[in-house]
Order: sequence, then structure tokens, then C-alpha cells
Amino acid sequence: MFKVLTMARNSITGLRVRDTFLEWTTLGSGKNGIEVLATRQVQLEGPSADGLTDPGQRAEAIRRQCPDLTGPVTIGLAPGQMLMRVVDLPTTDPVEMADMINLQVDQFSPFPEDRMAVSCEVLSATETTCRVLIAAVPKEQIESLGELFRPIGVTIRRIDAEIMGWWRLLADHGAIPAQGRHLLLLLEPSGGVWIAVQDGLPQAVKAISPMEGLTPEEYAEELAGDMGALIVSLDLECGVVPVGGLDCWSRDLDTTVIVARLQQELGHTVRLQSLKVLPPLSEGLARRMVNPPFAAHARAQGIQAVLDLVPAAWRTAATSQRFHKRLILAVGVAIGLWLVGVVGLFVGFQWNRLQLNQLEARLVALQKPVDDVRSLQRQIHSFETYLDRQRSALECLREISVVLPNDVDLTSFQFKKGKTIALRGEARAVEPIYDFKKSLDKSPLFKSIEMGSTQPSKRKDLTVQTFQMNVQLKEDKP
Repeated sequence: MFKVLTMARNSITGLRVRDTFLEWTTLGSGKNGIEVLATRQVQLEGPSADGLTDPGQRAEAIRRQCPDLTGPVTIGLAPGQMLMRVVDLPTTDPVEMADMINLQVDQFSPFPEDRMAVSCEVLSATETTCRVLIAAVPKEQIESLGELFRPIGVTIRRIDAEIMGWWRLLADHGAIPAQGRHLLLLLEPSGGVWIAVQDGLPQAVKAISPMEGLTPEEYAEELAGDMGALIVSLDLECGVVPVGGLDCWSRDLDTTVIVARLQQELGHTVRLQSLKVLPPLSEGLARRMVNPPFAAHARAQGIQAVLDLVPAAWRTAATSQRFHKRLILAVGVAIGLWLVGVVGLFVGFQWNRLQLNQLEARLVALQKPVDDVRSLQRQIHSFETYLDRQRSALECLREISVVLPNDVDLTSFQFKKGKTIALRGEARAVEPIYDFKKSLDKSPLFKSIEMGSTQPSKRKDLTVQTFQMNVQLKEDKP
């Protein structure tokens, strides 16, 4: 299994598209790392015998026949749909690289710059130089993909090159020569591609047209001519290096004549390989989303460049759409929490109100028994007070009489059981009266002595001092 570097979601789907043919593979997290979750090949069928005559019918056929094609996808473009070139640049500065790449595209593209979508992938890098694969595609092709998949809700996360998907599969299979110059030929009925490999890295790529309308001999001759032109171009641009070998990878083609002609042209034995031993190309495209093969070279120099032809406007729209969805979700969550809070407050208020009503009803029901108990307690307290001889009127009078000075006379003794005693008396002088109060203050029966007014009064030929005192009994309960 291969190592995970980056993946935006829990799964990613690699997609290969032809006119009426779709192949896709979905990778996702499993018990043993990244695993294949699903893989399918579908031949689209039209609503009538005429087949699929317009993009709308193709989209409808995909929606009808491929309901499980969902989530983010990376689409690979066939070699014949794009212009590709491997170049060495004398800089690693992103701005300078962009300017140089635009100059290169002007040289090999027959279309105006404003009509081309351009991207690149860094294959290797040093501190001052880098080798990049440049890909250019007419914008109409990119927009047609968007128009095809946008109505069915498929998010195009990356538009890649099929050749890079093949490279991913070949590299994982250990089929890329690590030393010297080698040629790889990938052939299918729909066409193919030449890949020149130098020391384990792509050095040049060249698309191959399908065999349609040609005999095997004619097609073999055409391939031999393409191979010769490719070798001459490499010798002129990169220096003369002997070709160490040629591997021909094919599927569903009789390559007997082709291999014989290429061996004759090259002078080496051509090793014939079957593409059927490799996983589907769509899996290679998905693996590149998980682990781009050349990303380590770029990151080592601080360069983030992986082949991706998705227009910036799509990413802006996707970002805006995701933000809009998140905003709606956040508002929905906030409203939901607010409603839950309001409902909770209302329910809590109603519950507290019910509890209060129940308590008030219980209080009303218990009020009369409580009043009866309190009345009975007061009566018992009164009985206890009157039965308490330690605080009786006689005991209090005895205590007062004990401390009453000889020259002080009591004229009135009013006893309120359990509460107070009102004393009135007279003396010939004021000092005995105060001595009498001080003595009462020391008595254990009395809590406090409140001295009233002292006034002189005539008694026949004598002048006496009259006084009033209020005595508070101890343990007096109101």
C-alpha cells in the first residue's frame, strides 16, 4: 500500500472519460491504509438507436447509469487531447517559472494564449533549476467537462493527464528504469503515448493516434517514424545518449507486426508487456491525488506545482459555494440552538410554574393545621409559664424583698406572668433607690432592669423620692 500525503476528503475518485465510456476507481481510508473502495467501467447507452447525440444526453446517461459516481473526482485527459512538453528551467522562482512556461507554450501551441488552459508539474528540482512537464489544453475542452459533470453534482477536484496516471501505475509496479535512457510505448485501441525516460524521470512525451483506417504494417511504420523522430529530438535537445531499451505496454491489440518493426528500427529487443497486469488507469489518477509522484522534489525546494488544469474560476466558485453551505449550516445550527433554548426556557418556566402552583396549593392545605399547632403551642407555653414556680409572682416578690433596702418602700407590684414586673415605690433619698436597682441587676431571675423617672413628692411634713422600674424576666418568650 502507498503512503498518504494529502487528501481533501475521506475518499477520492479517479475518472477516465471517453465519448461513451467511463471508468472510475474510488480510493479511501481502510484498515490497512488507503484501499480501493470501488471500481467500475460503464458503456453509456443513449435513449434511442441513434445513441448519445449531445452533451445533455451524455449527462443524463451518466446520471442514470452511474448513480454511485459521487464526491470529488480527478479526471485524466487523453494524450491526444493535450499538448505536452518536458523542459528544463534555469530558476525555481514561481513567478519566473510562470513567465518562462508561457513563453514555452507560445512556441509549441498553435492556439492563442487566451484560448489555452496551461499547467505544469515539477519533475525534479535543484536549488537553481528544475525540470517541469508543461501541459496545455484548449479551454473549450475544460469547459465541456464542467458542462458535462456540473449538472449531475460531480465535483471536479483536479483535471490531470492520463499519461501521469500511467506513470503512477508503472512506478508503483516497478516498471520505470532507474538508470540511462529508455523508451516506453503505451498502446490501446484508442491511441497511446511515447514516454522517454532518463534516469527514472520523464524526459519527453509524444501522443500516438489510434490505428483507425490503417493496416498493422502501416501503423507499425508510423510508430517507427515517431520513435525515430523522438530519438533525434532528444539527441538534439538533451545530448546524444544511447537508448537502453524499449518496453511496449499494450492492451487489446495485436502488436506482433509493431514489435517486429520497432526492433528493426531500434536495433534492440523490444520487451512486450501487458497493461492488464496493472490496475485501471483511473486508479493511477486517484493515486496521484493521494500521493503525487514528484511532489517530494518540488517540496524540497519549496515549490508547490502539481499538474492541474481546473480553472481558477471553478475553485473560486467551489470555495464560495462551500462557504455559502457552511454559512447556511451555521445559521441553521444557531437557529436550532436558539429554538432549543427558547423551548427549554418555556418548558422550564411552565414546569416551575406548575411546581409553584403545587407548592402554593400544599401551603394553603397545610396552613390551617399549622395555625392550629401554633395555637396549641402558645397554650402549652402559657400553661408551662404559669406552672413554672421558679418564675412565679411570689418567687419574684421574695427575690425583690430580699434585696429591698430598709429605707425603700414598695407601693405597687404588678406582675405579668413570664414577661415583666412593674414596680413603684418611694424613699427618702435617691441613693437607696439606685442601690436597689443595682441589687436587682445581680439577681439570676431578672434579665434587665429599666429605671423609670424619679420625682420628689410630699408626704405630710416629709419630702420623699418616688420611682418606677420595669423588670424583664429571664427566659421570657414573646
